[in-house]
Amino acid sequence: MERRSFVSAVGTVSALLFGSESVGATRDRCTGDPRPSPPAKTVVHLSSGETKAQRHALLNAKNLLEDDTVPVKELVFVANGKGVTLYTPSTEDNEFYDLVTSLQERGVAFRACGNAMEALGLTKDDLIDGVEPVPSAVGELARLQELEYGYIKAP
Repeated sequence: MERRSFVSAVGTVSALLFGSESVGATRDRCTGDPRPSPPAKTVVHLSSGETKAQRHALLNAKNLLEDDTVPVKELVFVANGKGVTLYTPSTEDNEFYDLVTSLQERGVAFRACGNAMEALGLTKDDLIDGVEPVPSAVGELARLQELEYGYIKAP
């Protein structure tokens, strides 16, 4: 029996014995096919200071929380480079302040790269309340991935 046929046969037998959906499986919205749930812990990484990229990254986080097919337990948003400017409420035209604080209220943790903050002349007092500085974003990303966080790179 070819490997492909064998895998198909095992899937068919499993479906008959254990039901057509596995525990924790969801269905693809487009095709209706069952698919496994994605990681429940996710980190979104932003490095751009461009308004369009910051909006895109925040909306990715918001959309992830609102997708009822994804069992999100923890969501961490890590910014480095000029992306840390997203966390500065003192910038008069920070159009994302309300979105950041509303995501915080929904349990999203925001972390800022200490190296980037230093390069941009920012201190913890310059950040939106609740944003946590970390020594380096790359170190934080490596640590979270070791803890089995799914990784999303925002523009």
